[in-house]
Amino acid sequence: MLNKFKKGFLATAGLLLMMQGCSKWEDHNRVSDERMQFNLLERVKADPELSRFAELLVKSGYADSIAASKTFTVYAPTNTALASLAAGVENDIEALRKFVGNHIARQVYNTTGVSGTQRIPMINGKYHDLTRTAIDGVDITGKDQPARNGLIQVLAAALPALSNTWEFVSADMRMPVMQKITMVDSFANTFRNRVYDLRAESKTYTLFVLADNAWQAEVNKFKPFYITGSADSTANLASWAVVKDFAVDVLYPAVSNLPDTVISKFGVKLGIDKSAVAEAIRTSNGMVYVMNKLEATPRNKFRDIIIEAENYTGASASRPNNTYIRDKIDSTGKMFRDILVYNHGLAQFNLRYRLTEMPSLKYRAYWTALHDNINGMTTTFTQKLGVDSANSPTPAYVTVPLNTYAEQFAGEFTLTRYRPAFNLFLTAANSTSATANPIVCNYIRLEPVF
Repeated sequence: MLNKFKKGFLATAGLLLMMQGCSKWEDHNRVSDERMQFNLLERVKADPELSRFAELLVKSGYADSIAASKTFTVYAPTNTALASLAAGVENDIEALRKFVGNHIARQVYNTTGVSGTQRIPMINGKYHDLTRTAIDGVDITGKDQPARNGLIQVLAAALPALSNTWEFVSADMRMPVMQKITMVDSFANTFRNRVYDLRAESKTYTLFVLADNAWQAEVNKFKPFYITGSADSTANLASWAVVKDFAVDVLYPAVSNLPDTVISKFGVKLGIDKSAVAEAIRTSNGMVYVMNKLEATPRNKFRDIIIEAENYTGASASRPNNTYIRDKIDSTGKMFRDILVYNHGLAQFNLRYRLTEMPSLKYRAYWTALHDNINGMTTTFTQKLGVDSANSPTPAYVTVPLNTYAEQFAGEFTLTRYRPAFNLFLTAANSTSATANPIVCNYIRLEPVF
């Protein structure tokens, strides 16, 4: 009897607990259902802590947008967060639309679905970095509040509508004048096409800019490597050589995050002295650091030029049946590819290589040229580099030894002026003999001398 009583009691208790659980679940669903009856605008207006933001939504014209059937996530700053909003923003309709639009995303972003940091687009064209707990570093204090057409995320602070990095360079009074002239007036399209397009909101960058005195000193340092027929063109080329390495596609969000060295898109190392940072400016797609010093050494700026010999631009005569692209294995077992031109029948037959943007420098030339008993030859032959012309007097002819895999010195030459385009030649001996005039080469290396 006792066992029957226990069983009955437990069954009744379980039923009561189930009924209580169902009641709580129904209450939960009822709350959710009630919220889902209202659109985002109605939900914002219903929250007394968001009344100031509701006013701005109406005044900016975005109220109708978030009341529509499309889905959005509204990042709504509280009244306290908006207490310090500048009057100039509210009284300028364009500025107000940028500001309010900076708080509305066109998709639903539930914080529980965010992994790591996600960069999300806003309705005003800007982007923000979203995590599970914050957006652009601003805490989300009221998460994932549902409405019929999206979610509301309540913020502890407003999200300022910042200029992007290119807008800063172009229009901000804090941008040093001399670097601005180079980036915007002289090389705007070149910079955007060859370095980075700093207008891109979906990406993040770090840009370094030099104060005017430091900028001029850095440009002067590189003028000797860009000697031309006029002082203006020399200064212009040196300015480009400096500025092209000042942007990186890595975001360093604070001075404390800056490393001792950054490497540009072109492989140039820049030494970063944190004490030389005059100002750190946040943009919508990165950071700008105004520097009193930022240096690159000529050795770092002008690195070795490697020319793969088989990638020639032209030849002094068409000899396809005498030209061989060879895959070989060196003495360490590593594969390489070279070019051999044999039995071509021409004195001073040559291959031409077209180089561009050659600084005014002295260069030491090296090559690897494997004479592996070509066609049973046991004698050596000579070949040379030609500067501007195939038979230039310097560098001189160099003997190609037998079975040598190591790099060999091929001579040196000096360019007294900057060359936007420059021809280098690989020239055979001044002979028609097949055993005297082969050309063979894996690569040519030009080493700048300072």
